Amino acid sequence: MRHAISSEGFGVRLRPVRLDDARFIVWIRGLEHARGRVGDSAASIASQEQWLKEYFAREGDYYFVIETAQGRRPVGTYGLYDLREGSAESGRWIIRPEVPAAIPSAILALDLAFGTLNLKEVRATTVSTNRRVLSLNRKFGFRQVRVDPAAQVIGGQPVDLVRFVLAPGDWADARERLLPHAALAEQQVRDWDQSPAAAVTPTEY
Repeated sequence: MRHAISSEGFGVRLRPVRLDDARFIVWIRGLEHARGRVGDSAASIASQEQWLKEYFAREGDYYFVIETAQGRRPVGTYGLYDLREGSAESGRWIIRPEVPAAIPSAILALDLAFGTLNLKEVRATTVSTNRRVLSLNRKFGFRQVRVDPAAQVIGGQPVDLVRFVLAPGDWADARERLLPHAALAEQQVRDWDQSPAAAVTPTEY
């Protein structure tokens, strides 16, 4: 849906996705570390643009691009969607592997979830082979509730899905523990943003 929610901190910024982000989204969802670990994606820029047009008309769906705070370089995506009865799904979370923006972006997003959106619960669904995100979910205070075997087909292969839920109190406790990591990541993100590598546009993007 079209929204105007944004947030900035720890060296990164969450801003609403735009139609001209389609090229970046296709590129980042096609990276090696994302393939097979997120749902099947639009195969072309045109089909991603069509998906975004349908997204803009859909209620209860907040999609963000993660940028560096200083250079406004896109480094990832995040979504809070399928809102119902004070609960939303957290997902579409993909970060460029060379940029340590995972913890900073998640803190901003979950603060929005329990603050601006006043949610009572955030859900997360993670492919069982995505061990890094499984570990991060637990660090963020998510509690595993079940595993659904072969619950989704990604890239033509059935995958097991691990279901989590996060309550406001658990997030508050986890957030305090994450702040030192976020402070370290902030400096690393700023260093990357000012490096020659950040100025190089990947050929696929």
